[in-house]
Amino acid sequence: MKKITLGLIILTIFLTITPSVGAITSSSSSAIREEKRIREEKREEIKEKIKEKNEAFLDKVRNFVKKNFRFEARVKGTITIKGTNNFSMTGEDGIFQVNITDNTKLLRKFGGKSSLSEFSVGDEVVVFGKFTDDTKSVIDAKIVRNNSIQKRWGAFFGKVTAINSDNFLMETLERGTQTVYFGTAKFVNRKEQTISYSDIKVGHRVRIKGIWDKTLSEIREVSQVKDFSIPVIAPTKTTED
Repeated sequence: MKKITLGLIILTIFLTITPSVGAITSSSSSAIREEKRIREEKREEIKEKIKEKNEAFLDKVRNFVKKNFRFEARVKGTITIKGTNNFSMTGEDGIFQVNITDNTKLLRKFGGKSSLSEFSVGDEVVVFGKFTDDTKSVIDAKIVRNNSIQKRWGAFFGKVTAINSDNFLMETLERGTQTVYFGTAKFVNRKEQTISYSDIKVGHRVRIKGIWDKTLSEIREVSQVKDFSIPVIAPTKTTED
């Protein structure tokens, strides 16, 4: 009898505890599902914010391009006459007069800043701006890119073929004959020791650092002229046994 009573007590306790455990398990699953839902909502919220920022950035870019780069005139040609604050050019689309204003940006081929004083007759230019007359032959330039003027300092190798007072001629393998206007350039020998212009002779092999004008075959704003023929390397004598 006692065993039966004890068994009933244990069964009662088990039945009482089991629903509680089930409730705990159910509550834990619900919490996990809720946490997952919150994370997904946050993830979607972050995606939306990123999307909004990207769209806002693209709108700014579009507005900037529309304001600054959608010009009425875009012509390409060669300078035929150069004035004080303008130049005439001839291209496939006709003959144009290009006015340079205080707001005009003058650029070299690769984007470096330039000035009208660097421009020469024969230079190839691309002009962006606005037409100022009904015939669309006069342009107030916004941007002028001179494709004949190199932006970056380049190193050019060749052999001296002629010596002049303020320049010398240099024959190169790929660019033909170039006129080098050395100005205040530093002259050095192969050992990087300072020499003078009078040390440069016809036939010497040199390296020039400066700005190359493709159309005029000139190198200007020279910073250094290096003469590889100075000092002369004496041949090594061999002894016979």
